[in-house]
Amino acid sequence: MKPVFVTANLIVGKDGSTSKSGSSIPLSTQEDQVRFNALRLRNDLILIGGNTARREPYKRTPIPLYILTHTKVRLQPKNQLAKQYSLSAKEMISEIGAKFENGNEVINLLVEAGPSLLTQMVSDSLIDQLYLTVNLELTGDNQISISDLTGSFELVESEIVGCCEFRVYKKLAK
Repeated sequence: MKPVFVTANLIVGKDGSTSKSGSSIPLSTQEDQVRFNALRLRNDLILIGGNTARREPYKRTPIPLYILTHTKVRLQPKNQLAKQYSLSAKEMISEIGAKFENGNEVINLLVEAGPSLLTQMVSDSLIDQLYLTVNLELTGDNQISISDLTGSFELVESEIVGCCEFRVYKKLAK
């Protein structure tokens, strides 16, 4: 079984909102999209939850897409790289470590989940690194506590570009 290094990525508004009108896209900026796409290319596969699959555009991804859901999701048009699983996040990571082939010693997993799955994964100590973009101008819906989300992490990098602060956190050693 290969080790899985889990990186999560999330954008929030200045009030901790994770969406605006049901999607995270209105919170994003051009610079955020550039960083988001670069992060995807440094990973082997993407993990999202069913709600994210239903609300966000995952019809195409540059790397395999795994969807954790208890209710089947229909992506239209179908994403040929997508697979759906009804597992816990911990079970999914074990499954990836046991079966995903990438030709490397470590599997790099990018979690692009919404707040429910992401906060559960943080609570279960499954996230090794967190990329958090804070849009310093916009507010929205579905607020989370940024301090609660990042409480088990150490801030290792922060940069403000335009209206966004780009933060990188690593998991605190226990």
